Formats: sequence, structure tokens, C-alpha cells
Amino acid sequence: MSRRFRILSLDGGGIRGAFSASVLATLEQETGHSVVDHFDLITGTSTGGIIALGLALGLPAVHIRDFYRDKGLDIFPGTGLVQRAHNTLRHLLAPKRSHEGLETALRSVFKNMRLGEARCRLVLPTYDAVGGRIYLLKTAHHERFTGEYQASAVECALATAAAPTYFAAAAFTEHPSSSYVDGGVWANCPVMVGVVEAVHFLGIPLDQLDVLSIGTLSEAFSVSPSRRRAGIIGWNKALVDILMRGQAEAALAQAQLLTGQKVHRIDQVVSPGRFSLDDARGINDLIALGDGEARKAAHLSEVKERFLNGTRAEPFVPKHRLVSAPG
Repeated sequence: MSRRFRILSLDGGGIRGAFSASVLATLEQETGHSVVDHFDLITGTSTGGIIALGLALGLPAVHIRDFYRDKGLDIFPGTGLVQRAHNTLRHLLAPKRSHEGLETALRSVFKNMRLGEARCRLVLPTYDAVGGRIYLLKTAHHERFTGEYQASAVECALATAAAPTYFAAAAFTEHPSSSYVDGGVWANCPVMVGVVEAVHFLGIPLDQLDVLSIGTLSEAFSVSPSRRRAGIIGWNKALVDILMRGQAEAALAQAQLLTGQKVHRIDQVVSPGRFSLDDARGINDLIALGDGEARKAAHLSEVKERFLNGTRAEPFVPKHRLVSAPG
């Protein structure tokens, strides 16, 4: 079987990343193969970036799924009625959540690991809040990439997952005085990030790409007649939803066209409002939905044939080596 260059793309979506992690756990279980051994490049935004880091650093997908199940309430605590009301009021004037719970949960898994320890090429979208520009955290898979591979995995995860209004912007030790917010502001579905990285920086022909894109559940969406004529208050949260949805649809359509329909998408449509980004009460349902979606013949057969098929990726050899951490 000829070996193609395989890309895994993981969407953002807060606690709904439990769906994606569950999909991957089931795919690894059903195929008997690990993601890190079979993909040449992984890109993930926000919660997808956390999953991408875990996979590339050698964690089995089942451990990442269990991280969401076991740490979800630590990251997003206080789901009682009174606490939810307090969080909603706080959300008007300050970040809805403290990043401390997320950071503590991440340190329990990543400990002192660094981006440069990844066993697979990684690209994590974020946004430079000081410089006002898109930014990508990358492993040292190109001679030019010398800026982040020494960075803490925890700081990389926080930089890609600092969702505006939910978490404060994240500092980054490798870039003093910097501040980063969630890559979902421009690449919540990072599939085109992966395609561009492979073609431009790694020199892979478009016709040699195979892409697996995993979402974090989507909702049926349309713009009501009243909202079509509304201002900021009328649009409210729906404005963010339509911007992120439009970005995802555009990225997926562009990637399909460029690769000759070589993008396989795993996602599921759920009823509006069933799962919020920061409510861990539905975590078991998210995991169950991910498991069920992964087992569908339309997905499992494609994954077994094209992605987790026993033909391993070429070992990743970074262009630059890690130096020992101080102390």
C-alpha cells in the first residue's frame, strides 16, 4: 500500500473536545493502531490543540478522553443554578472563568514536558494579542522554526485555548511580555492550516495529502428574520457562532477542493443549546456521542483504509534539538 502524507485536524470547542477525544479513543481501540504513529502532521485549535499536544507527546487517546471526563469539573466548576447566574453576570465585565483550573489540570498531565518532545509535527493556531496578528506555535519541523519548540507544553496549550471572554489572555515565557488568545478567533477549524503547512513548508504535493478532520459537534443554524435586521444586542452570541461556523465551512470546502476531496470529516449535528462550551454536566453524553460516531461504518472503514491502517508514518526527526531546561 502506498503511503500518503496524513494530516489530523482537530477543531476548537471547549469542553466539547470530549467528543473529539472519544472519537479518537474509539478509533485507536477499533484499529489497534495509535494516532501518533500514523499521522505526519497534527494541527489543533483550542481544545483541539490540547488533544493534539497530548497525542503528539505520546498519550493514548483513551487517556485524553479520560482527562476530559475526570478534569472537566475542575476546569469548568460551579454548574449549580446560583453559580451559573454568577458566571453569567461576571461574563459581562470580565473573563467568565479563571484559567487556574485549566492550568492545574494541564500540569497534571503534561507536567514539565515541552513542545519539542513531540513525536509528530505539530501546528497550534493562536493569536498574538500584543502584536495584533495570527500566530502559529510549531515543532521544529523546518529550519526556520526556532521560536517555540523549547516552550512548555502547558503554556502552548493555554496560548491556543485562551478563549476571549471565557479566559484571560495567556502569557508565554519564550516570548517575554507577550499575550496570546484562542486560535479559534481565526482558525477554529484548522484544516487549511494543516494543508498549507504541508504544502508550503514541507513541500508535499496536494495530491499526496490525506486529511482527517474531527469536529466538536455542530448545531443546525439559520439567521432568523428579526436577527437579520438587528444590531449588536439582537445578534448577541449568534454573531460569534455565525463567524466561527462560516470559517469552518470555508476552510473545509477549500481543503476539499485543493486536495481533490481527500478530507474525511467526522462530526455530528446536535440540537441547538444542548452542549455549551463551558458546561461539564454533559461530559458523559459527549463521550458517548463520540464513541458512537466513531463506530459508524462510514467513518471506521475510511479510517481503517486511509489513516490508522498499519502503514506507519516516517519517524519525525526535528531540525533542532532540545537543550536541557535550566536547573
